[in-house]
Amino acid sequence: MSDFVQALAADPQSFRDANYDAGFRLSDAEREQVQLSALRKRFAELRDRLPVLRKLADEQGIDRIDAIDDVVPLLFPHTVYKSYPLSFLERGQFDRLTRWLQNMTTTDLSRVDVSGVTTIDDWIGALAAGSDLLPIHTFGTSGKLSIIPRTKAQTIITPTINAHCIRDFDGYRTGPDILVDHMPLISPSYRYGASAIARGMNLMADIYAAGDALFLYPEAYFSADVASLAGRLRAAEARGEQGQIALSPALLARRDEFAKREADRPHDMDRFFAQASERYAGRDVFLFAVWPILFEWAEEGLKRGLKGIFGKNSILTTGGGSKGKLLPPDYKERIFEFLGFSRHFEFFGMSELMANAPRCSEGHFHFPPVVITFVLDPETGEPLPRTGRQTGRLALMDLLPDSYWGGLVSGDEVTMAGFDEPCGCGRKGPYLESTIRRFSEAQGGDDKINCAGAPEAHDRAMDYILERSA
Repeated sequence: MSDFVQALAADPQSFRDANYDAGFRLSDAEREQVQLSALRKRFAELRDRLPVLRKLADEQGIDRIDAIDDVVPLLFPHTVYKSYPLSFLERGQFDRLTRWLQNMTTTDLSRVDVSGVTTIDDWIGALAAGSDLLPIHTFGTSGKLSIIPRTKAQTIITPTINAHCIRDFDGYRTGPDILVDHMPLISPSYRYGASAIARGMNLMADIYAAGDALFLYPEAYFSADVASLAGRLRAAEARGEQGQIALSPALLARRDEFAKREADRPHDMDRFFAQASERYAGRDVFLFAVWPILFEWAEEGLKRGLKGIFGKNSILTTGGGSKGKLLPPDYKERIFEFLGFSRHFEFFGMSELMANAPRCSEGHFHFPPVVITFVLDPETGEPLPRTGRQTGRLALMDLLPDSYWGGLVSGDEVTMAGFDEPCGCGRKGPYLESTIRRFSEAQGGDDKINCAGAPEAHDRAMDYILERSA
């Protein structure tokens, strides 16, 4: 047994400081050994310390993990981290919201003081001030944000692993080590906030760029309250109930501030692009942006005769596809003609996960071995065979978190292969093909998740959480 395999099996977080490429060179037997050993460790550590996991395991009659598929009945629907009632937000019941979150984490929240807290932003700040949490939130289309109870120590793991991906993706230390040899960071986003992106960008500005960074909004804070309000307004409009949402003065102020910023966005983007070109022209940079924004920037630059702006050893990281925008077939060529370099990393991931899946030269997404991948039958929730080529609902078990349960059923329909032979890029292990879509798209907006085992057990576990939040 290699030291790499032994270390991962004993502690999945050892991958943070490991050779990233080695994770895709494991044999099937080694990968299964690592994942099963680490899975047993996580289940044994968390089963009786996490109320929601204990309740679900008791309901399903699961006391031990003998095979990887044994964990499938214990994978939470991806909605679990927003399973609190919306009334907790609407009525400012942040004490109850704290009790709800306590069921999801082993981190002690008893010292969190929510007296005087009236907004989600302030509540997230209170959690950070009174506990070891540094929570992250998603963007809720209904107004309910998923709150992932990540700890302060855990937040550094994702950007560290991503840096090692850049260093090792084509072989150990074949790429730049941006944790050592820093590059200026450029991102058309917020520097501050508790969203997964904002948390990540703030850390990357420190550990990739040593503070030499340019943001679209370098001082502004991306507000969780505004993200929640936007979702609530969309939902109310769909129901014909716009105008019936009561807004507190604090929320009104944040809404107005955000609205002004959005109105000024075209001007701010022009300023941002001009500053990026002027400050970092000819230099190697680390650039983080999605394709549509990059294309907008490149088109404007190319119209002005600007090409090859940055150094040839620069790095782009991106993800999220085209975000619904219609881009021309040659959009990447035009982007890189403007930027002056072509090295880029495109990731598939989600806020709930601590390790993302980089895209290879074959167009496939490869999760490292610290994430166990499943394809579930969308009708029954049962795992499909780990052979051949399977299409169904993606489920994942993230082995990195040690204070909350990393198993969830996603909202994505995927096709997975690589069980029986390596990808054309040479990497071993299951991989996702590039065609990924939301089940809500396929089902006309509905996305009912059918869980394996006894489905009603998941409902009872959620009811149990809410009872404990009272």
